[in-house]
Amino acid sequence: MRIGLRIALTLTALLATSVSAAKPVKPDCAASLPAVQAAVAAAPCDCASATSHGQFVRCAVHVVKGLAGTATLDRRCKGAMVRVFAKSSCGKADAVTCCFADRPCKVKKSAACTTLGGTPGATPFCSDACVASPSGAFLD
Repeated sequence: MRIGLRIALTLTALLATSVSAAKPVKPDCAASLPAVQAAVAAAPCDCASATSHGQFVRCAVHVVKGLAGTATLDRRCKGAMVRVFAKSSCGKADAVTCCFADRPCKVKKSAACTTLGGTPGATPFCSDACVASPSGAFLD
């Protein structure tokens, strides 16, 4: 009985080791962001002239789906890229990305951002709106 148990435990350990070693490496989706943003801007998905947020996001999703699986964008990054465009102020009247010191970026009306103690972001995308700038604009 003990021999059978030892064999089972050894096989389980070997299988667990080989399965964990076979996990694929996750792609660096953040590295693809500038190229994807450029592709969306080059398409008819203009953030500044978007008439509605939904229309802008649908257009961006179409571009992201077209790039998925190419050298520009790994297919596993598709969801992350769609979230970048969904969490933007594009197509929202008087909206800004709002940066806070103690919580994540939010898209708010510009007056509400200031009232809540936030600072308007540098870009319309939360993914890069609150990055500390060399000028110190977002540093305490």
